[in-house]
Amino acid sequence: MRELTLWETGFLATLLLFSVVLPFLMSFRGPQDPVRRSPCMNTVWLGQALGALAAVAVLASARFAPYATVFGCLSYAGCTFVLLRQFRAAGIAG
Repeated sequence: MRELTLWETGFLATLLLFSVVLPFLMSFRGPQDPVRRSPCMNTVWLGQALGALAAVAVLASARFAPYATVFGCLSYAGCTFVLLRQFRAAGIAG
């Protein structure tokens, strides 16, 4: 494994900070009914998987690290908006 530069460490830290948004949003504002909770959890897992893929790309290649970070952040943002729409469809005010 190669040594990370300061920029790459910052990219990983950014992805790590964004990775807590979806689980916290789900735990604080998510539906309690298991039937309504399942599609929301799928969205959370998709966001986490895309973020993990971006983190692996940062670790694997210094050349693609900024692009992977942007991809990861956009993935988290997109999944957050989808999750908020799912909350609204489930009847949770917000």
